[in-house]
Amino acid sequence: MDIILSKSLQKSKPLKKTAGLKSYLVLLLTFLLLGSSWACISRITLEPIVSLKIDPKEYQPVALLPVQPATGQPDSGSSLYPFIRDSLQKKGYTLVEEAAVSLVLEEMDLTTQLLISDPDSRMKFGERLKAKLMMIGTLPEYRVQKSRLGSESVETWHSDSFSEMVLPAYFRGSSEIRLILRLFESKKGDLVWRSEGVIRVSSDSAETYDRKLAERLLESLPPASPPAAK
Repeated sequence: MDIILSKSLQKSKPLKKTAGLKSYLVLLLTFLLLGSSWACISRITLEPIVSLKIDPKEYQPVALLPVQPATGQPDSGSSLYPFIRDSLQKKGYTLVEEAAVSLVLEEMDLTTQLLISDPDSRMKFGERLKAKLMMIGTLPEYRVQKSRLGSESVETWHSDSFSEMVLPAYFRGSSEIRLILRLFESKKGDLVWRSEGVIRVSSDSAETYDRKLAERLLESLPPASPPAAK
């Protein structure tokens, strides 16, 4: 979002350069002070879902792998893993210990991409952990544009004509995140559920909105047990 003075406003009341600059800076300062409290606009787009093909009650426990970060964004999946783990537990899924998953990944020299592409590796991994299901999350897209102060060329009224000035401008940040969640059955290595979506938001708080996207994707995953009574 750019903040500049419109030509129509400038035409309505001729200003000297100094007066125009003062008014502009007051407007910019007000925006910076109040802008963080303005509602962010977000939009989630979901891809067609691969519905769950099994009864999750009969396929426990689940091995949840670390979320594969986006290319060039090594920390992009760090906040998602605990959120997804907590969400699965609330749905009644029994999860393999995180330390056990990490240890077997290291010992078998397995990567997320290999497990996604190779059913045989998935079968061996599941057998080693005694896990009947495994969930893998990936972030193919993770773009964050930070909010920043910059400059814009604007026209200001001076005496009897317009002249161009370079003034400070505030550019609001934005984020675009794509997340894919896959659930595999370990015995045959088959894909049994898949959910994918992208969120676009007028904010640079990506960690908040990637969890919001994960929450939407997990809505299509049936619970493994009835929710606990409140």
